[in-house]
Amino acid sequence: MKVKKMVSLSSALVLSSSLVLTACGSKDNASSGGDGGKNAAPTDINISVISYADEFIDNTNSLWQEFEKKTNTKLKINWISATTFEDKINVLLASGNLPDLTFVEDITAAPVGPQIRNMIKQGAFWDLTPFLKDYPNLSAPELKETFDKSKIDGKNYTIPRYYPSYGGGVFPILRQDWLDKLGLKMPETVDEFYNVLKAFKEKDPDGNGKADTVPYAASPAYIGFMYNVFNDTQGAWKLRDGKLNSILTEDASKDAMLWIKKAYDDGLFPADFAILNFSQINDVFQSGKAGGGGYAMNNAWSRLAPIQKVDPKAELVPVTALSGPSGNKYTPSGSPFYGHYLIPKKVSEDKVKKILAFMDYGYGKEGNKLARYGIPDVHYKEENGKIVPTEQAKKDKVTTNLMDSLFQEINPYSAVYAQGMTDEFLTRQKKIVDERTKVKVAKPDDGLVSDAYNKYYSEIKKKTDDMRVKVILGKATIAEYDKFIADLKADPNMQLITKEMNEAYQAAQKK
Repeated sequence: MKVKKMVSLSSALVLSSSLVLTACGSKDNASSGGDGGKNAAPTDINISVISYADEFIDNTNSLWQEFEKKTNTKLKINWISATTFEDKINVLLASGNLPDLTFVEDITAAPVGPQIRNMIKQGAFWDLTPFLKDYPNLSAPELKETFDKSKIDGKNYTIPRYYPSYGGGVFPILRQDWLDKLGLKMPETVDEFYNVLKAFKEKDPDGNGKADTVPYAASPAYIGFMYNVFNDTQGAWKLRDGKLNSILTEDASKDAMLWIKKAYDDGLFPADFAILNFSQINDVFQSGKAGGGGYAMNNAWSRLAPIQKVDPKAELVPVTALSGPSGNKYTPSGSPFYGHYLIPKKVSEDKVKKILAFMDYGYGKEGNKLARYGIPDVHYKEENGKIVPTEQAKKDKVTTNLMDSLFQEINPYSAVYAQGMTDEFLTRQKKIVDERTKVKVAKPDDGLVSDAYNKYYSEIKKKTDDMRVKVILGKATIAEYDKFIADLKADPNMQLITKEMNEAYQAAQKK
């Protein structure tokens, strides 16, 4: 799974007025795509989608049922945990028995991207380009960049799931109350970040008189953003002198690895750092004994409640940016979408239109609000223009953002909001996003495709990650690492990847 994608899909309180779908229009479109839906039977829609929730809902849930009622559908949603998503989606694709609507994280890079693109070339999925103009929310101006950047060979084979460029991605969220207690400021450089974590270990920030804190809940993957910080780039490639260079072989990556090794040697990560999965990282982070962890910004609120059960004074704040050795600031940013929905060609054209109507409803004002907050007067009340969740919202798991994971509000702050967030907290989150947007770090390989990359890179990356972990754990020497990198630079497959990626980059510059 791509690291940056460990994010919870939540949204801000302010809904986009430009995506209004009238009640009449939404009902008619979602119901039948032609006859107004007055006598149409509900459309069965089978969906597989990633989820970051700890518990899932089913068709006995009132919010699920309300979506079915509003869209005249019968939904079968297979929530796939983020922890197991990559393995399960691979099995699903290999089976050939795809649901009506299949979510995938990436259609560019291995392991799934090449397979999806080959399936598209073979005609396995619908080209949705001719249909989109008939759906006012999917074709809204606010989504133009999202759909344009997700095209394959100039066509829209997917419904990209909107995600704002800033506010997502794995990046540190720290215990502000611990910083305050120790008289420390929020770190702005990698050195300050290290010193903060060291203080969390050594200075008893929870005040219990025991050396039992975990400075930072992470695994090698969830501290991987350090390689981007040190290389001053987003993604897997670095632009130098007009050419793309893999950050696997960059000297700056060696420096990042050594930073991580030093932190590990000093006990700043969990003892089982090398083998923790996402769920286990969450357990450490939410135990009340951790000083921070890497998450999308909305987790500063959604992960707070479990911690406050242990320490009611706990406060979480995302780090805005970190400067690496070059002095340049880095913060995660990306394309205006995260993931794609595809409709297999086995689905009839009439049903394609009904599926698009369902998605269009979800991206409209009414559907978006329903996904975010649930049913009015059941799951929330509006008091002085504010959304106030009810106890029923918790019982029906509206606050876990499950239906919300199907859609995303078209809002630059949607990645930083979580259900129940206070106005004060949201205001602070928005200010951090505003500061992050001032940090421009290019992703020079954005949208580039290389057959060699898709064929060989995944295995090369795995071997590189394994070598890095060995060095970090003290099971391999720096000399062995240096030889590994020298051999990697000379590897014919790596050289072919670099050649093709640079050719793709140069071709993209001419467009």
